[in-house]
Amino acid sequence: MTTIFTVSVDSVEGSAFCGRVHVVNPDVPYVPAETVFALSLLVDAWWKLEHGSLRNESREDGQRYPFTEEQGKDITAGMRRRDEFPHLFDLILGKEIRVTEDGYLLSDDGKTVLEPRRKAEDVYRLSGGSRPGYSVFTHGDAEEFSQRADDIVTSFDISPYRNAPHLNGAATPEDLDVWDGLELKEGYSLADIPYAEIVVTVGDPGYLEHLVAGMRWETTMTGEVC
Repeated sequence: MTTIFTVSVDSVEGSAFCGRVHVVNPDVPYVPAETVFALSLLVDAWWKLEHGSLRNESREDGQRYPFTEEQGKDITAGMRRRDEFPHLFDLILGKEIRVTEDGYLLSDDGKTVLEPRRKAEDVYRLSGGSRPGYSVFTHGDAEEFSQRADDIVTSFDISPYRNAPHLNGAATPEDLDVWDGLELKEGYSLADIPYAEIVVTVGDPGYLEHLVAGMRWETTMTGEVC
């Protein structure tokens, strides 16, 4: 999937983290202001660490993580809220369901057909995505994810855009296109494009235990549910 934003963590203190969101893709030309976007960033960072996909890259504007892949996995394993994140991830992108080649539900071992025999399409609202003979996917749940965002994120503050003199200090309305009127040379870097500073505050600091100052990652998250 195409990168939408680059997210940096500048500090994590108690129940709040401060960072930056660079708008790298004109297809989504502003930083979403809803709490669902803030929560989706927390979930995305958790998933990347849990699966060992966040590490230092050689390119200047690449992803950054100040620990090893194994240390990242140990951090997510030790989180007090670790059991909530898989469900939050499923609410955004849908749940993976193990099935036979004929679409019948399998148990967690991926081999035993559940009894009574039922097809996934008869039990779940499927998204259409599949890996034949292995799994299918459900839709996300926008209503429940929005409710969880309201429960978890107590405030989400976004600064006026930086690196954007063409905006003349404009704030962050949803209809604002930070790329409009901005001319960039080929091969531009993060230092050249608009970004907003963000402060995300949660009700329980346990939701931030996987974040650390200095980490930076690319995300496809926009707050929208698939």
